[in-house]
Amino acid sequence: PAALSHRPPDLVVRELVDLVGDKLVTELTQEDGLDYSEWWRERVITGETNAKSANKSMGMLSRMLKEMSIRRRLNLPEIFKGLRLRGEVDNQRQPFETDFIQNRLLAEGALAGLNEEARHVIYLLADTGLRPSEAVNLQAHAIHLDAPVPYVEVLPDGRVMKTEDSRRQIPLVGTALAVMKLRPHGFPTYRDKSSSLSALVNKYLTAHELRPSKLHSLYSLRHSFKDRLIAAEAPDSLIDSLMGHRTGKPKYGKGPPLELKLKFMESIAFRPPSRL
Repeated sequence: PAALSHRPPDLVVRELVDLVGDKLVTELTQEDGLDYSEWWRERVITGETNAKSANKSMGMLSRMLKEMSIRRRLNLPEIFKGLRLRGEVDNQRQPFETDFIQNRLLAEGALAGLNEEARHVIYLLADTGLRPSEAVNLQAHAIHLDAPVPYVEVLPDGRVMKTEDSRRQIPLVGTALAVMKLRPHGFPTYRDKSSSLSALVNKYLTAHELRPSKLHSLYSLRHSFKDRLIAAEAPDSLIDSLMGHRTGKPKYGKGPPLELKLKFMESIAFRPPSRL
């Protein structure tokens, strides 16, 4: 996206800090560089950004660290050496199978080792198809639990949205409704820190054999949500509205109402675990 073509250095540094922790530059390791590269790979594969932006960000950090190493005589390792993204990012993320989500990810105690906010974000994504960055940046005024149809609203709130179509309203059902009743103020720990959340969750899923393949990740829940809507024979316009996809078609009217969205979403909703 054009918005990522000229990225300020302070933003790039903040992303690295969010991902690997606020540490001395002398404590940075090649493992930290790999974590940062893999975070970008994830975003490129899901279509959130592109390899050019990823490589520019790694190049910017690499130059900063090299300059500091020379000027301060720190002898820092080249933590991004050999990590540029190439053709392998063409692989698409794979959706989780519906049975796998219900019987493995949402099984009692399956996510008990995660902190509560991270666990709750997973439950929210499973039944809304939100992007992780959209979920963690929900604020109290965008969470409508007392409405006739409880819903969350994806709003700019001072941020640049991926597309204007990303602004949308999504009913709360199943695991999403259960968890948002507990989180009427959202996820303050991870606000503006979706990168660190994704890294944490994906590491946990890997360690607990909850990723059927390397192409499965936290973001795969969004792909699964779309597949389940298609299987429920939801209209394309309704799917696009829930996913926040740009259609390129002229807009007429207000789009599908919450009540119609609710009808299809209830038909695919998951059963939440007894202990959230």
